[in-house]
Amino acid sequence: MAKKKTPVNETNLAGGSFTGVDDAELLGERITRYGQAHARSLLMLEHLRAAPSLASTRTAAGLASCGNYLHFREYFTVGKVRLHNATFCKQHLVCPLCAIRRGAKALGAYLTRWQVIQQERPELRPYLLTLTVKNGDDLEERQAHLTKSLRKLMDHRRNFNSGVPRAPWTELCKAQGGVYTLELTNKGKGWHPHCHMIVLASSQPSQSDLSAEWLRITGDSMIVDCRPITGDPSEGFMEVFKYAVKFCDLTLEDNWHAAQILKGKRLLNSFGLFRGVEIPDSLLDEPLDELPYWDRFYRYLEGEYQFTGEAPKSRENR
Repeated sequence: MAKKKTPVNETNLAGGSFTGVDDAELLGERITRYGQAHARSLLMLEHLRAAPSLASTRTAAGLASCGNYLHFREYFTVGKVRLHNATFCKQHLVCPLCAIRRGAKALGAYLTRWQVIQQERPELRPYLLTLTVKNGDDLEERQAHLTKSLRKLMDHRRNFNSGVPRAPWTELCKAQGGVYTLELTNKGKGWHPHCHMIVLASSQPSQSDLSAEWLRITGDSMIVDCRPITGDPSEGFMEVFKYAVKFCDLTLEDNWHAAQILKGKRLLNSFGLFRGVEIPDSLLDEPLDELPYWDRFYRYLEGEYQFTGEAPKSRENR
């Protein structure tokens, strides 16, 4: 029976080898998506050049060289393709291409840990928990509100589990581990920061009890969603490790504003069995050592990535 392919979109492209995106037959779709991401980066580059400041000039310099070429290696004996070389600016808050690659690395690292945990703690199941706060016009205030509320929720769990006198119980005490990221959107109704969290527990946390607790903590928000991750766990994990800012929901101006507010802030955290997971710094794929391969080179030309068959150095040295 033919292997079922996961449709390629902005979320599952971060999945890398865990979702089959590295299959050779999907290379065309992958390059198309990377091209769309790079096109958005170039629009941001033009936006920053139109109104330069010290911060925007530095960001623009990185965007100008990011993603100009992609060097893939196709391991034809196993039907896999890995990104072997490219230039990245690593500015994931303004560059969708770097955001895709960053998400792939985080997803791979935490799915690998989850596979180990499954073997050691088979009673645990993953749950996807989403926590939101009320929309608002002041992004900095709303983001700080979400961060402070999450810190208080985490304090409740830690204090109760540590036996601190009169520490309140929270449904999150059921979690033996978790990893969560902060995300924001703006669809014209104000800034909407929220949190996606993977929770590992032997029984499902009560959504109604978490909602009531979240309202007590935030004072203005009770929208909580908690559901089991069934089937392929990578599907649920990808909801957590996608973009910190949803580029398609933001104008270039709002995107730049959000990047300034979020810059330097920790947007990914973990606890319990997920603590200590190391995410590789490189945004390139891991090579498949000792397997034969074909090199494939692409350059961004005329609004898309085009196959050139030439290494960047050989082209530049002519």
